[in-house]
Amino acid sequence: MSYLEKIDGYFDSLKIGKSAVVDSWFMMSSPIPILSVIGAYLVFLRVGPKLMKNRPPLKMNKVISYYNAAQVVLAAMICMKVFKLNLFRDGIIYAGCRYPSNTQNPLLLDLGWWYFFAKFTELLDTVFFVLRKKNKQLTFLHVYHHVIMALYSWSYLKFAAAGEGAVLALLNSGVHVVMYTYYLLSGLGPQFQKYLWWKKYVTTMQLIQFVLMLSYCAWTYFSPRCQYEPGFTYFISANVTIFLILFINFYTKNYKLLKNKELKAMYDKVKNNTESNGVTRKLSDNEMELTGDICKGIPNLEDSPCEVEKACGDFIKDGKAYLTRRSAKCAFSSECGIDRIIKK
Repeated sequence: MSYLEKIDGYFDSLKIGKSAVVDSWFMMSSPIPILSVIGAYLVFLRVGPKLMKNRPPLKMNKVISYYNAAQVVLAAMICMKVFKLNLFRDGIIYAGCRYPSNTQNPLLLDLGWWYFFAKFTELLDTVFFVLRKKNKQLTFLHVYHHVIMALYSWSYLKFAAAGEGAVLALLNSGVHVVMYTYYLLSGLGPQFQKYLWWKKYVTTMQLIQFVLMLSYCAWTYFSPRCQYEPGFTYFISANVTIFLILFINFYTKNYKLLKNKELKAMYDKVKNNTESNGVTRKLSDNEMELTGDICKGIPNLEDSPCEVEKACGDFIKDGKAYLTRRSAKCAFSSECGIDRIIKK
């Protein structure tokens, strides 16, 4: 028996007990449709940015708003379909064990198709990035995540629709309700920006989601009560681990480093503490707090080298508060006289 025949036999064994109706659904007759879409998707990633290079980015705000709203509705609908399965009648722990891999439950199969459809439509995220020339968003994490989820959701429905997958779909779709709600609000204009302070918590939710998925896969694999196809458990666990690593890297780069950039930006703002007309302005409370943090550990100005560029705000001498327009460098320069110090 050849290697390909063994693979074909393995897939046939997975389909034992499956409902034939699945094969009649959109894109489910064979792997060719979904593989063709993924192939076209990857080609578009190579060709699209080149076609848009000398063209202005497309203005698609309304289209994208409708798309994000549709994704919110679709993800919420998937969550409701999971609850209709009544998975949790035996408790959360055994929810994934209620439906084994050879189930023909029509509600579970219907859930599987809508979950696949959601992953299929999410490929449009990338199309919008390319057409709007947001090429920095086309990271390995973005592309890998979309391709793998489309392939996984198709394979899950075709070969191994079961209770464990329904629980994972619930976790993923719940996060997507929040995520696409954020995208929807962020595209409605600057008047909504003040309500979007929770952006980084979306990524935190995704990280928690992956940890819960790994834990649940481990539970269903080792529990004798669960009858789930081990091959798919391996596949899911491996990819969720990869997602977890990639998202941790993304979180570190975009939020930990962003915080450092914000501190640097505020420090630069404090250091250049004048308006365009050269008149000294009063520092805000946040700036004064930051100035204090920056100046912690810095010696007294009298002991500082002449080249120091730190601007440490007010200082007190002989019980009186003074405000200087000078940098520390200027304070030790012969070009700056005592008249540059202004008594409050």
